[in-house]
Amino acid sequence: MKSLAYLVAFLLGCVIVGGPLALALTYIRTYRRRSTITKSLIASLIAAISILISLILIINSGGLVSKSLGFIGLATGAPAIVRSFRSVRDVY
Repeated sequence: MKSLAYLVAFLLGCVIVGGPLALALTYIRTYRRRSTITKSLIASLIAAISILISLILIINSGGLVSKSLGFIGLATGAPAIVRSFRSVRDVY
């Protein structure tokens, strides 16, 4: 039972921290092309994980709290992916 609690805490941590962290990464200004691409890949990966787990929480859960956490992860992960792709587009 303890391992299940750790798994749930890890998944909720990915949703709660992952989306805002990915969005915060997109606001860091970089001037070199390689660092911009690396930053965008890391932010996109974190945001994609947050979005996938958020969608699972929204679809498969019945509680209001878990659905609201899923919407928070989704609402911060999607703009992070859009901003990271736009930052790579603006470099070239």
